[in-house]
Amino acid sequence: MNSLKYRTKIQLSIAASLLMGVTSHAAGLEYTKQSILPFFEPGNYAELSYAYVDPKIEGTDVAGGVENPAANQKIDDMMDDFEIWGGAVKIAPTENTALALIYDEPFGVDTVYSKGSEFNNSMGTTEARVDTRSLTVLGGGKVNNNFWVYGGMEYQEADGSVELAQNFEGDPIFYDLTIKDKSHALIPVLGVAYEKPEIMLRAALTWRAEGTHNLKAHESLLVNNGLLNTVLDTTGPTNYNAIPDEIKDFQGLPKVTFGDTQLSFKTPQSVNFDFQTGLSEKYQLLGMINARWVEWTKFNISPEGITNVVGEPLAEYKEDAYSVEVALGKQFTPKFAGEIRAGYDSGTAEPLSLLGPYDSIKTLALGGSYDVTKQLKLSAGAQYMWFEGGTAYSKLPIEKTLSERTLAKFDDGTGYALGVKLGYHF
Repeated sequence: MNSLKYRTKIQLSIAASLLMGVTSHAAGLEYTKQSILPFFEPGNYAELSYAYVDPKIEGTDVAGGVENPAANQKIDDMMDDFEIWGGAVKIAPTENTALALIYDEPFGVDTVYSKGSEFNNSMGTTEARVDTRSLTVLGGGKVNNNFWVYGGMEYQEADGSVELAQNFEGDPIFYDLTIKDKSHALIPVLGVAYEKPEIMLRAALTWRAEGTHNLKAHESLLVNNGLLNTVLDTTGPTNYNAIPDEIKDFQGLPKVTFGDTQLSFKTPQSVNFDFQTGLSEKYQLLGMINARWVEWTKFNISPEGITNVVGEPLAEYKEDAYSVEVALGKQFTPKFAGEIRAGYDSGTAEPLSLLGPYDSIKTLALGGSYDVTKQLKLSAGAQYMWFEGGTAYSKLPIEKTLSERTLAKFDDGTGYALGVKLGYHF
């Protein structure tokens, strides 16, 4: 293995990092695996990446209830396609030190329910748009010939909006949460790595802390209830704030006022393990394992108004997520290398969220990297995804007790992702 050429090492490393860093889709709100692999590129390096992701998930609502399942309605594909941009610049001041600036879009939601189910009514549709952008600064160096220590800080920015349309005790409601500004968080990142270049071995362990976001938001809730319309002498939707307290008491509804609110949530802490090693000098093979843990159980979004009305957070997850990807890379020619990658993400367990209704995810990906010049490399890849469906349910306050109600059953889904990356050594 000692005779493997330096160029081969570079080429395989670029091919290896493409699909893990660009075309990922994972549990919870996660869009990427927050890779720090550009930090380990040889010498001075810059990259720009782009991915297009198109998941498809369908299901059935329970509008007809247990008594009339024939009235349940089909939920058409409610996962919108989305794009992910990424980039990095890495500088090596000396042979044994490195500085990197990495841009990522790690978390997000792109969900919209079309007409034909109870999540799209006369007042609006269930739709969620959440975007995050992060910029991570990393610095580190070798403490001896083989061990790296590195760390830094991630600056994370988030914004978005959520709309929920569904039936509440048989009557349609429409909830709107509008974020009034962007939130910001600073997140520590620490890691250690072991390298043995002569056999292309590297093992890197990276910890990223949770990020706390505080932002201003506005909540509103409309209800369309026949009894309320009669009592208030109105027709059509009624603002929840306009319902008299005595009517709320009679119907067992909390005395909540919707409007401006202070919203707080945390993006989860995580641990990444990235491993690669040469497998065969004769066939120029590289083996790779990438594992990740994300603490989703401490994540929740709980706007004050809607949380008090329905008795639970707007979004939360039951289990932490674990994922692993195994890949095999091969140098086919002096200029072209390729890889095949298979992955599994455990998901966050039931109940599923209406805003991201899937549990575990299986993936299969192919990628390749080509030397355009000695400095410039072009990588591209495609990934196919299998989503595990399940049940979404809610806890509703009925006569001051909590009652579990099934909202929908989602089928297993599929999706695909296409990615491209330009890498330049200078």
